[in-house]
Amino acid sequence: MTPGVTMKRAYGVLLRAYPAPFRHRFGSGMTQAFVDRLGAARDVGHLARILFLLRTVSDVLVNATLVRFQEREKTPMNWQSLGSDVRYAGRMFARNPVFTTLAIAALALGIGANTAIFTIVNGVLLKPLPYGQARDLVMVWSTNSAEHRDRDTVAPLDFLDYRKAGAFVDMHATYSFIVGAALQTANGMEQIVVTAVTPGLFEMLGRQPAIGRTFTEQDLHTAVIVSNRFWRARLGADQNVLGRVLNVNGQPRTIVGVMPDDFVFPYKSMLGPSGFSRSIDVEAWLPLEFVQSNSRATGLATLTRSARFLSVVGRLRPGATIAQANAELAGIARQLASSYPDSNRVVGANVVPLHEQAVGALRPALVLLLGGVGFVLLIACVNLANLLLARSSTRQREMAIRAALGAERRRLIVQTLVETLMLAVLGGAVAIAVVSWSLSSLLALAPADMPRIGEVRADSSVLLFTFAVSIVTGLAIGIVPALTASKPELQSTLKSAGRSTTTGRGQRRLRSALVVAEVGLAVVLTLGAGLLLRSFLSVLAIDPGFRSENLLTLQIALPASYASAEQRQALYDRLFSRLDALPGVTASGGTTRLPLGSTNVTTKVGVEGRNLPAGEWPEVEFRRAVHDYFKAMGIPVLRGREFNAGDGPRAPSVFVINQTMARQLFGNEDPVGRRIQVGSPGTAMAPTPWSTIVGVIGDVRHSGLEAPPSPEMYMPATQGPPTNPFIVIRTSSDPATLAAVVRSEVQAVDKTIAAYDIRTMNQVRSEAVSQRRFVLLLVAAFGALALVMAAVGVYGVMALVVSERTAEIGIRLALGAQRSHVLRTVVMQGIALAAAGVLVGAAIATMFVPLLRTQLYGITPIDPPTLAGVPLLLIAIAALACFVPAWRAMTIDPVDALRN
Repeated sequence: MTPGVTMKRAYGVLLRAYPAPFRHRFGSGMTQAFVDRLGAARDVGHLARILFLLRTVSDVLVNATLVRFQEREKTPMNWQSLGSDVRYAGRMFARNPVFTTLAIAALALGIGANTAIFTIVNGVLLKPLPYGQARDLVMVWSTNSAEHRDRDTVAPLDFLDYRKAGAFVDMHATYSFIVGAALQTANGMEQIVVTAVTPGLFEMLGRQPAIGRTFTEQDLHTAVIVSNRFWRARLGADQNVLGRVLNVNGQPRTIVGVMPDDFVFPYKSMLGPSGFSRSIDVEAWLPLEFVQSNSRATGLATLTRSARFLSVVGRLRPGATIAQANAELAGIARQLASSYPDSNRVVGANVVPLHEQAVGALRPALVLLLGGVGFVLLIACVNLANLLLARSSTRQREMAIRAALGAERRRLIVQTLVETLMLAVLGGAVAIAVVSWSLSSLLALAPADMPRIGEVRADSSVLLFTFAVSIVTGLAIGIVPALTASKPELQSTLKSAGRSTTTGRGQRRLRSALVVAEVGLAVVLTLGAGLLLRSFLSVLAIDPGFRSENLLTLQIALPASYASAEQRQALYDRLFSRLDALPGVTASGGTTRLPLGSTNVTTKVGVEGRNLPAGEWPEVEFRRAVHDYFKAMGIPVLRGREFNAGDGPRAPSVFVINQTMARQLFGNEDPVGRRIQVGSPGTAMAPTPWSTIVGVIGDVRHSGLEAPPSPEMYMPATQGPPTNPFIVIRTSSDPATLAAVVRSEVQAVDKTIAAYDIRTMNQVRSEAVSQRRFVLLLVAAFGALALVMAAVGVYGVMALVVSERTAEIGIRLALGAQRSHVLRTVVMQGIALAAAGVLVGAAIATMFVPLLRTQLYGITPIDPPTLAGVPLLLIAIAALACFVPAWRAMTIDPVDALRN
């Protein structure tokens, strides 16, 4: 069969799919034209024939659309009738202000909740990152097959080798942490938050400074770029700021640029496996230079393969894919593993899209919120549909008269839908106003360190979403009442004249079904809230390994004048002697990595007597303990001893390890007295001399409350004083009251040192669960709202039932029925509806609740207390909602009921 015959038959099938007016008007002529044009195209290539077919098909579709519009003009529907429906609906709303207000309020609540959550989802997940051609940007991580980690930071020398990969246009690096830097001002020494980036990173991101320029290779030791917030808050928004010199860490730095107000880099999630617990607000960027030897100056990084502390960002070449980039870097990593087995034997590479890296961890929680608020809207729709259904029974006479006068059923349906659409649009308008007014309050509930939360705005996408939701909601809530109202029983309704009409059995069943659906949706949402609450309580019950109460934390950064270890140790001796002497202070100390509050640094460890290749040495987290750190933190010593005054700089090197490291490296053996080495042979981080383990402490959860403890080791600060320690102070009363005193004590020791990031450990612990708390608060609010709506739905239906059965109840009472029996009958009818809803909700929950698994800790989706408690709660609320209509039924006067 020739291509021409095949396309001709396809065209015939397409032509027959359209109605007769189209075939009659365009069919024969266009078919012949098609054949003629096809004959002229037989000699062209296959691609040209395909393009020819597509063009012809597009002609068919366009002409079909024109025919449909022409045929529609012959129907009685036009803009004039639609305008009449709109005006009539407006008059109806004005005559029923209470109903109108309640309906708009209910819709505004449901649509507004969806708009608010969509605003967050849009700003965090859907919008592209604020960089040029952000889809081509990726993160490059190291992997560790021995430790089963796939997003480790990168060593400087590995980074320089990865830059040679052909799949990338460019690749740059930044520190995988942010640091405090001392800034000399007219008012004394202050602390600012800085990080260092390789020159060219801003250009690769597609962003330029709002004022000035980016770094060049000549700026490595002299330049600084400041954030827009720093420029406004500390430099008075000076337009002539370029060339101004800042004294950062005792070194003069010339301002060469001011970044735009919307520029954010890096996000917390770009900093490495552990991230950073508090909000990141980098105030200045320094140029990152690689050096051959260790340096304390911020902006210099030692060239090494064993120390991994870089976060790497790259831009893919046009047409390159993530898979191609991963394959190429994997090949480079294998070459490095072969060439440098001591440092790279188990090290690979992993490429992750930058957007996924920045916000991927938030996606399950935000999708959960969007789904939960969708359930709220569904419940609001069901509730309002039931209300409109009940209202339609009071308009049966009106609809019957319209039908008797010749109104088609379609016109009656359109009129009813116009009313519900107008209600939904008005509800959407109110929702937009409320969300615009309350968005800042909602964002205040969000964790401060949530990536991109500062970029959330109510923009045109949000307005379009709200409009679409309003239209869909209006159609959803109006279709059932519209169909019901459009089929009035003319004879019986018109005969009823001035008498009240009664609802048919089918309509009563429909109302009951809507209540069952409403309760079922409420069960699903409340079950989710209950599971999240139980999970949150499980997280709060986790023992972090230290005592967080009555503990104050802060950080200091020593200026470059404290170059030697002796100078730093003398400073710490003076500082801690003053802190220990403060009234109410029971212990003080310091460390280089605060639990739940900072990134981690790892090192390789060799155990004496075990002949493992250096590339297979286990990797553990490394920290320093200053002064009485373990005592101040309340970390128990399980074996051996903690550090003491005898562990000085000239004493034999010693370490204290945690219980997890003791178990992983030594099993059931006692590690106290065993010797280890730290570092990697043949690298810049050559092993230290043999060191002795003198103690084992309890496990501390550093990476997060939900993350299991990692193997950790501590060395005494007297054998290696740190430069940017965290200080912890144990008090006998509220530690926050000592913040000002502690700050002054630090200044008294040295005026060039400023204390910053002063917080209580309870605050640190609270921030560690802030994201989980945020999701819980919103889902719990949705669950409470669902319970209220379900109760209102049950109450409304039972009140309507009592109203419709007033005469029947009066007759029963007149014939001797007990009032308690009437009360019990009404309540049991409502409970039966709620029980049916609970069964429906349980069935729906089996499909949706397992999706919560990633958000749960310490429990499973099949949690007996939650699965038993939520249905009982719903039934109890339904019984309470039925009580008022039941009491009203019980107090009906038989004489009045029969007379009316």
